[in-house]
Amino acid sequence: MSSGLLSSISIRRAVVAFAMLGLAVIFLSSIWYRIDSPSLVEETQTRQADQQMMARIAGLMQEVEQNPENVEAITELAGFFMQNQDWDKALSFWRRALSVDPDNQLALNQAGFTLFQMQQHEEAREKFERLLELNPENHQGHFNLAIIYKYYLDEQEKAREHLEKILEIDPDHPELLERVRQELETPAPGEGI
Repeated sequence: MSSGLLSSISIRRAVVAFAMLGLAVIFLSSIWYRIDSPSLVEETQTRQADQQMMARIAGLMQEVEQNPENVEAITELAGFFMQNQDWDKALSFWRRALSVDPDNQLALNQAGFTLFQMQQHEEAREKFERLLELNPENHQGHFNLAIIYKYYLDEQEKAREHLEKILEIDPDHPELLERVRQELETPAPGEGI
């Protein structure tokens, strides 16, 4: 073989080897970047979860449109909107659920919570009072009413009654019981310190 041909083959081999080395470096850099930057994976997972949630919401909306009295679909939609803190939409679905089933305890509790978040304390109080008419042992209803009475409606005696009722019920919820004890010991705003 001539030296020109050998030189050409050597150059080609060198170019191929250099290209392979470059691809290996790019591949390893990509792996290292993903290991070092897990947010890429998290972003992809978040995007996928958002797409799944949007598809679920669209399916539920279609279900409610076809069957306006499907309380399960209505409450699931309300829950999605609460999760996203879209209180107006959540409340509209809780009200819709209550129009179909006025004694739905989940809807009463969540509507009360939503109203509380919207700073509509009097209407929230009404929902929690109705919940307790249906289930006097509902510790969440008692606690929510106690907070509303203590901090927003300035009815300290009613707040204390609801907190003490929770202690009587004694739910298997240590964090709640500790919070109730703290509320009983803490003076209301405007009371002596």
